[in-house]
Amino acid sequence: MSRLAILFARPRAEQEIEDDFEAEALAAEELGIEAHEIDLDLVVDGDAERACARLPRGRDWLLRSWMLKEDEYESLEEGVDARRGRLITDARSYARATYLPEWYPELEDVTPASRWIEGADLDEAWDAARALGDGPWIVKDHVKSVKEQWLDACFVPEGAERARFDAVCSAMIEARGDRFERGIVVRRFVRLRELGYRMPERAVSDEHRLFFFEGALIAHAPYHDVEVVPLDVGPLRALAKRVDSPFFTIDVARTSDGGWTVIEVNDGGVSWLPAQLDPRALYERIAA
Repeated sequence: MSRLAILFARPRAEQEIEDDFEAEALAAEELGIEAHEIDLDLVVDGDAERACARLPRGRDWLLRSWMLKEDEYESLEEGVDARRGRLITDARSYARATYLPEWYPELEDVTPASRWIEGADLDEAWDAARALGDGPWIVKDHVKSVKEQWLDACFVPEGAERARFDAVCSAMIEARGDRFERGIVVRRFVRLRELGYRMPERAVSDEHRLFFFEGALIAHAPYHDVEVVPLDVGPLRALAKRVDSPFFTIDVARTSDGGWTVIEVNDGGVSWLPAQLDPRALYERIAA
């Protein structure tokens, strides 16, 4: 009989951006939840079976990892299966909660209007953008934006000419590099409630990350580590039924007009925990 365990997939080398997996592993230990770590580099390099070779057999694995491409995730699933284990989130479910064209139809009424193309043809991308009006727009690939380079590789202002649009898209594609996923997405920009803090190129918005597990909202916290008005999650619990995956996150934000909107959806296994979310609170609900 399988039992729940946590599978941490971490890169071998030190990273510029630290993850919180050590704190999560400690939380799992305090709660008596079995946890193991594998080499993420092996998975990305196509050798997931070797990465999983020393895992105990017969476990239901809750993955905690850096973001993987769909084929990398499929490879990991095969590696786990070779150990007679099971990823709680299978590869198909992972894709449904990771790639915008897959989750957007289920959430179209509560998220900014979006259009997308396969590949990186800028003529097609421009046509997709113009279908959304005159802007402003956000551009990203099918999975991720480059919001850290907001002005150069993410945001296209209202009324921008084609040259500006092309420059932002090209910068986004270059920044994503070999992690560029599937194609270009253009989203209508929605003004969000600002919190009075600034990053180098943009204001900090009132955003929150919600974790859903097996059809229920199990944890949530502000996206940024600043003081905010508590989020009324009552109207958001129904979102659990919108995404066909056992473990996923939805990032929501309060809008400038007092409403809320879905900003992003991600697989729960590759979503980092906000600073104000104690991993013990998350794992207690999962293991219950």
